[in-house]
Amino acid sequence: MVRKKRVARSREDLEKELRDQLWLLQNACGSFDKGHPATGKHIALSLRVLLHHRGQSRALLEQLGLRNQRFYDSAGPLNAGNLLTECDLVGCRISGNGAEYIPLVQMGAPPIPPNKLRFVDWWNNPVLKDNQGRTYCRRELVENVANTDGGAHVDPDLEEAYMDLSRNNSLGWLFSSGDIEEVLGGRPELACIRQIAHELLLTLKEESPEYFDA
Repeated sequence: MVRKKRVARSREDLEKELRDQLWLLQNACGSFDKGHPATGKHIALSLRVLLHHRGQSRALLEQLGLRNQRFYDSAGPLNAGNLLTECDLVGCRISGNGAEYIPLVQMGAPPIPPNKLRFVDWWNNPVLKDNQGRTYCRRELVENVANTDGGAHVDPDLEEAYMDLSRNNSLGWLFSSGDIEEVLGGRPELACIRQIAHELLLTLKEESPEYFDA
Protein backbone atom coordinates (compact mmCIF):
# COMPACT_ATOMS: atom_id res chain seq x y z
CA MET A 1 0.00 0.00 0.00
CA VAL A 2 1.38 3.40 -0.97
CA ARG A 3 1.52 5.75 1.97
CA LYS A 4 -0.20 8.99 1.05
CA LYS A 5 1.71 12.20 1.65
CA ARG A 6 0.40 14.42 4.43
CA VAL A 7 0.73 18.21 4.51
CA ALA A 8 0.75 20.33 7.67
CA ARG A 9 -2.13 22.74 8.14
CA SER A 10 -1.41 26.44 8.46
CA ARG A 11 -2.31 28.20 11.70
CA GLU A 12 -4.97 30.12 9.78
CA ASP A 13 -6.56 26.83 8.75
CA LEU A 14 -6.50 25.55 12.34
CA GLU A 15 -8.06 28.78 13.57
CA LYS A 16 -10.86 28.47 11.03
CA GLU A 17 -11.42 24.91 12.21
CA LEU A 18 -11.64 26.13 15.80
CA ARG A 19 -14.30 28.66 14.86
CA ASP A 20 -16.23 25.90 13.08
CA GLN A 21 -15.92 23.52 16.03
CA LEU A 22 -17.06 26.17 18.51
CA TRP A 23 -20.06 26.97 16.29
CA LEU A 24 -20.95 23.26 16.20
CA LEU A 25 -20.51 22.96 19.96
CA GLN A 26 -22.69 25.97 20.73
CA ASN A 27 -25.44 24.73 18.42
CA ALA A 28 -25.38 21.29 20.05
CA CYS A 29 -25.59 22.94 23.48
CA GLY A 30 -28.54 25.02 22.29
CA SER A 31 -30.32 21.89 21.08
CA PHE A 32 -29.65 20.14 24.40
CA ASP A 33 -31.10 23.10 26.29
CA LYS A 34 -34.23 23.02 24.12
CA GLY A 35 -35.03 19.51 25.33
CA HIS A 36 -32.98 17.23 23.08
CA PRO A 37 -30.60 15.47 25.50
CA ALA A 38 -29.32 13.04 22.85
CA THR A 39 -27.29 15.93 21.46
CA GLY A 40 -25.12 15.49 24.55
CA LYS A 41 -23.41 12.80 22.46
CA HIS A 42 -22.49 15.36 19.80
CA ILE A 43 -21.32 17.72 22.54
CA ALA A 44 -19.00 15.00 23.83
CA LEU A 45 -17.60 14.47 20.34
CA SER A 46 -16.87 18.19 19.98
CA LEU A 47 -15.21 18.23 23.40
CA ARG A 48 -13.05 15.30 22.32
CA VAL A 49 -11.94 17.12 19.16
CA LEU A 50 -11.05 20.21 21.15
CA LEU A 51 -9.46 18.63 24.23
CA HIS A 52 -8.36 15.00 23.78
CA HIS A 53 -4.59 14.84 23.28
CA ARG A 54 -3.16 11.35 23.51
CA GLY A 55 -1.56 8.87 21.13
CA GLN A 56 -2.54 9.75 17.56
CA SER A 57 -5.26 12.16 18.73
CA ARG A 58 -4.12 15.78 18.65
CA ALA A 59 -6.36 18.16 20.56
CA LEU A 60 -7.25 21.20 18.47
CA LEU A 61 -6.75 23.52 21.44
CA GLU A 62 -3.31 22.03 22.03
CA GLN A 63 -2.35 22.58 18.39
CA LEU A 64 -3.24 26.25 18.84
CA GLY A 65 -1.59 26.61 22.25
CA LEU A 66 -4.92 27.20 24.01
CA ARG A 67 -4.88 24.37 26.56
CA ASN A 68 -2.28 26.11 28.73
CA GLN A 69 -4.75 28.55 30.28
CA ARG A 70 -6.83 28.09 33.42
CA PHE A 71 -10.32 26.64 33.02
CA TYR A 72 -13.49 27.48 34.92
CA ASP A 73 -14.48 24.82 37.44
CA SER A 74 -18.14 24.71 38.47
CA ALA A 75 -17.93 21.45 40.44
CA GLY A 76 -15.13 21.92 42.94
CA PRO A 77 -13.30 19.00 44.54
CA LEU A 78 -15.03 15.88 45.82
CA ASN A 79 -15.47 15.77 49.59
CA ALA A 80 -13.14 13.04 50.87
CA GLY A 81 -15.18 12.72 54.07
CA ASN A 82 -18.53 12.31 52.31
CA LEU A 83 -19.78 8.72 52.24
CA LEU A 84 -22.63 9.61 49.88
CA THR A 85 -22.48 9.87 46.11
CA GLU A 86 -21.41 13.18 44.60
CA CYS A 87 -21.84 14.90 41.27
CA ASP A 88 -21.66 18.68 41.53
CA LEU A 89 -21.79 19.30 37.78
CA VAL A 90 -25.52 18.62 37.81
CA GLY A 91 -28.67 19.27 39.78
CA CYS A 92 -32.27 18.17 39.42
CA ARG A 93 -35.40 19.79 38.06
CA ILE A 94 -38.73 18.92 39.65
CA SER A 95 -41.97 19.12 37.70
CA GLY A 96 -45.40 17.57 37.73
CA ASN A 97 -43.89 14.57 35.97
CA GLY A 98 -41.24 13.91 38.60
CA ALA A 99 -37.60 14.97 38.61
CA GLU A 100 -34.73 14.77 36.16
CA TYR A 101 -31.00 15.41 35.98
CA ILE A 102 -30.02 18.76 34.46
CA PRO A 103 -26.69 20.58 34.08
CA LEU A 104 -26.07 23.41 36.52
CA VAL A 105 -26.24 25.95 33.68
CA GLN A 106 -29.96 25.15 33.29
CA MET A 107 -30.78 25.75 36.95
CA GLY A 108 -30.76 29.53 36.76
CA ALA A 109 -28.08 29.55 39.42
CA PRO A 110 -25.70 32.49 39.91
CA PRO A 111 -22.69 32.62 37.56
CA ILE A 112 -19.86 30.21 38.23
CA PRO A 113 -17.67 31.60 41.04
CA PRO A 114 -14.22 32.76 39.95
CA ASN A 115 -12.50 29.44 40.54
CA LYS A 116 -10.12 28.30 37.82
CA LEU A 117 -7.86 25.27 37.49
CA ARG A 118 -4.86 24.38 35.38
CA PHE A 119 -6.05 22.34 32.41
CA VAL A 120 -4.41 19.12 33.61
CA ASP A 121 -6.29 19.39 36.94
CA TRP A 122 -9.57 20.52 35.39
CA TRP A 123 -9.45 17.61 32.91
CA ASN A 124 -8.30 14.88 35.32
CA ASN A 125 -9.56 15.72 38.82
CA PRO A 126 -12.52 13.54 39.93
CA VAL A 127 -15.89 15.31 39.69
CA LEU A 128 -18.25 12.38 40.29
CA LYS A 129 -18.41 9.51 42.80
CA ASP A 130 -20.96 6.70 42.57
CA ASN A 131 -22.48 4.37 45.17
CA GLN A 132 -19.50 2.02 44.98
CA GLY A 133 -16.95 4.77 45.49
CA ARG A 134 -15.90 4.75 41.83
CA THR A 135 -14.93 8.16 40.51
CA TYR A 136 -14.99 9.85 37.15
CA CYS A 137 -13.12 12.90 35.90
CA ARG A 138 -14.18 15.12 33.01
CA ARG A 139 -11.82 13.33 30.62
CA GLU A 140 -13.30 9.92 31.44
CA LEU A 141 -16.87 11.15 31.01
CA VAL A 142 -16.09 12.69 27.63
CA GLU A 143 -14.12 9.66 26.43
CA ASN A 144 -16.83 7.18 27.38
CA VAL A 145 -19.62 9.08 25.67
CA ALA A 146 -17.60 10.09 22.60
CA ASN A 147 -15.62 6.89 22.08
CA THR A 148 -18.10 4.15 22.98
CA ASP A 149 -21.64 5.43 23.57
CA GLY A 150 -22.81 7.19 20.43
CA GLY A 151 -20.49 10.16 19.98
CA ALA A 152 -18.15 8.74 17.35
CA HIS A 153 -18.79 5.02 17.94
CA VAL A 154 -21.44 2.70 19.36
CA ASP A 155 -19.54 -0.15 21.01
CA PRO A 156 -21.20 -3.54 21.63
CA ASP A 157 -20.17 -3.34 25.29
CA LEU A 158 -19.48 -0.57 27.77
CA GLU A 159 -17.19 -0.09 30.73
CA GLU A 160 -19.00 -1.50 33.78
CA ALA A 161 -18.80 1.65 35.92
CA TYR A 162 -20.02 3.76 33.01
CA MET A 163 -22.89 1.34 32.32
CA ASP A 164 -23.93 1.63 35.96
CA LEU A 165 -23.74 5.42 35.88
CA SER A 166 -25.62 5.87 32.61
CA ARG A 167 -28.19 3.05 32.87
CA ASN A 168 -28.35 1.68 36.43
CA ASN A 169 -28.55 4.78 38.65
CA SER A 170 -25.23 4.26 40.41
CA LEU A 171 -25.55 7.83 41.68
CA GLY A 172 -28.55 6.60 43.61
CA TRP A 173 -30.48 9.87 43.37
CA LEU A 174 -34.22 9.42 43.91
CA PHE A 175 -37.30 11.62 43.78
CA SER A 176 -39.84 11.16 46.57
CA SER A 177 -43.35 12.57 46.77
CA GLY A 178 -45.83 11.08 49.20
CA ASP A 179 -45.82 7.35 48.64
CA ILE A 180 -43.98 7.68 45.33
CA GLU A 181 -40.24 7.12 45.09
CA GLU A 182 -38.60 6.90 41.70
CA VAL A 183 -35.26 7.22 39.97
CA LEU A 184 -34.52 10.64 38.48
CA GLY A 185 -35.18 10.89 34.78
CA GLY A 186 -32.62 11.78 32.17
CA ARG A 187 -29.03 10.73 31.72
CA PRO A 188 -26.66 12.09 34.38
CA GLU A 189 -23.56 11.61 32.24
CA LEU A 190 -25.06 13.68 29.41
CA ALA A 191 -26.03 16.44 31.84
CA CYS A 192 -22.40 16.39 33.00
CA ILE A 193 -21.20 16.65 29.41
CA ARG A 194 -23.39 19.72 28.85
CA GLN A 195 -21.99 21.37 31.98
CA ILE A 196 -18.40 20.60 30.94
CA ALA A 197 -19.13 22.32 27.62
CA HIS A 198 -20.45 25.33 29.52
CA GLU A 199 -17.22 25.57 31.51
CA LEU A 200 -15.13 25.30 28.35
CA LEU A 201 -17.14 27.91 26.45
CA LEU A 202 -17.05 30.29 29.40
CA THR A 203 -13.27 29.91 29.56
CA LEU A 204 -12.67 30.44 25.86
CA LYS A 205 -15.08 33.37 25.57
CA GLU A 206 -13.10 35.12 28.28
CA GLU A 207 -9.61 34.14 27.16
CA SER A 208 -10.00 33.88 23.36
CA PRO A 209 -13.10 35.87 22.32
CA GLU A 210 -11.77 36.34 18.78
CA TYR A 211 -12.83 32.78 17.94
CA PHE A 212 -16.52 33.50 18.53
CA ASP A 213 -18.99 35.30 16.31
CA ALA A 214 -19.71 38.82 17.45
